Amino acid sequence: MASKANTPANPMQEKLNNNKVIREARREMGKFHLDYSKITLSFRRGTLSIFGKIIPLKGYEHLFSDQHKALFKALVNLPEIHQVVVQ
Repeated sequence: MASKANTPANPMQEKLNNNKVIREARREMGKFHLDYSKITLSFRRGTLSIFGKIIPLKGYEHLFSDQHKALFKALVNLPEIHQVVVQ
């Protein structure tokens, strides 16, 4: 008989927790002058995946590099997120 140690006790609860983490990540992203309209977020087992392109808002192009670095640092500092991957 296979062990169920790696399977979640309740898949629905895991999905709700993932949605909560994605909401918290989007809330954190809103604090930076970057355009997130062309991205999709996915969260699974401590890894936040960002699909799409992050671009600076008009008038904030000169801050893009600093804002980008600060965003990733802020996301990794969220308690549930251990790694951020951009694809």
